[in-house]
Amino acid sequence: MKRLLSSVAFLIISSFVCLAQTDESRHEISVSYGHFTLPQAVDNIGAGGGAVLGGLFIGLVDILTPGEQEYPKRIDNGGTGSFSLQYLYSLNRTIKLGGTVCYESTWGEWNNGSDYIEHYPAIMATSKFMWFNRDHFGMYSKFSLGMMLVLDGKNEDKPTPMPAGQASYVCMEFGGKALRGFLETGWGTQGIINFGVKYSF
Repeated sequence: MKRLLSSVAFLIISSFVCLAQTDESRHEISVSYGHFTLPQAVDNIGAGGGAVLGGLFIGLVDILTPGEQEYPKRIDNGGTGSFSLQYLYSLNRTIKLGGTVCYESTWGEWNNGSDYIEHYPAIMATSKFMWFNRDHFGMYSKFSLGMMLVLDGKNEDKPTPMPAGQASYVCMEFGGKALRGFLETGWGTQGIINFGVKYSF
């Protein structure tokens, strides 16, 4: 009996020691900035780019807000790019799930002489798949899907809900185990290029 109790105690103590030695972080929070985003492509209709994707976007607006709508040509424009805050939880060494919130704004001038400003807040469910993760470097892919609101900065139009998403196929992170920088390439709400810092705990 004493030998059995000693064995059980040894196993319990060994388990706690193993847990104490595990440095795998379960939580991850990050901030990032992205450029060449979907809203920027839409905003570039008539200003030199994004016509195909922008046309699809306008088509979705027509479906969600039926009626006769005309879209004057935008002759000058600018934008902030996408700012993102993200939280992820590690299910295992490969898969992380969580959510992302984004904000972006665009502005410019129509060919009829009036100007405009639009805001694009978005919230998305996010999944991250690690290819590999070493002490100071890792590679992964990330996919997000959710909803975005198109808000008229002059309050002349009602908010329009739109699908939001991001597909980042080739991504890398570098630094320490807790604090790392990262660079993501893909397409969507967060842009063709998205970079930032993350903290794991």
